[in-house]
Amino acid sequence: MTRTIDIPTFQAAVVRNCSPTLAGIKPASLFTYPGVYAHQDGSNATAPIADHRALLLNVIAQCNHELAPLGIHLSVLVWRPCGALVYAYRPHSLATYLADPRAKTALAKEGYDTDNLPICLAHLASRIALASTNAAECACDQARCALDHQARCNNSCTCEFPHEIGYFLGYPYDDVHQFIVQRGENYKVFGAWKVYANVEQALATFDAYRACTQYFTFIYQQGCSLAQLAQATR
Repeated sequence: MTRTIDIPTFQAAVVRNCSPTLAGIKPASLFTYPGVYAHQDGSNATAPIADHRALLLNVIAQCNHELAPLGIHLSVLVWRPCGALVYAYRPHSLATYLADPRAKTALAKEGYDTDNLPICLAHLASRIALASTNAAECACDQARCALDHQARCNNSCTCEFPHEIGYFLGYPYDDVHQFIVQRGENYKVFGAWKVYANVEQALATFDAYRACTQYFTFIYQQGCSLAQLAQATR
C-alpha cells in the first residue's frame, strides 16, 4: 500500500528517520517511504507508478526549497516496488567525511569518485539497485553502471548489497570497515549500526540520536517546520 504522498505525511517521516541529520549531528540518513514505485517484474514505470513518483518528487522539491538554505538536501536514491529509498544528507558534512582516507581509499576500490559527490551518490544508487531482489530502479539522473570498473553484471546474477553504505551514513570508519570484513558478524553492540570498536562512544551516540529524535518529534508536533527543527540546535 502506498503511503499518502503529501507534505505533512512525508515531513513526519523525515522527522522520524532523519532528526540527527536535521540537527547536524549526523551527515546523512536513509529511510524507505512505503509505496509501489516500481514494477515487480522490472518493466518500465507506468501510471499510477509514474504518478506516485511525480507526486513524491514534488513533495521532496518543496522540502528542499525549505532546507537547502540550511545545507540539507533530500533525494530519492532508488525506486522499489516496496517503497522509495529516500536519502537526507548535508552535502558539505558528507563530503568532508568521505574525504578521510579511511573512507576514500575503501570507496575507491568499489569504483567511487569521492571528489564528485553527485556522481558518487549515483554510483551508490546504482549498486543498491543492482543488488535488489525486487526490480529496483536507480533514481539518480547521473546514474552510471555500478560495474563499469569490473566485469559487467548480467540479468541472472545476484549482486551483493553495497555494505559500504555505512560510510554514506556517517558511521565510524572502523565499524564500517569491520562490518564489511566480518560480514556483519562478531560485533560487540548492535544499535543504529553494528559496533566493533569504541563501544562506550557508540552507546553515547545512540543515546544522542534517540534524544534528538524524541525532541524533534515533540516540537514538530507542536507546529515547527523542518527548517525550524534544523535551526533548533544551532
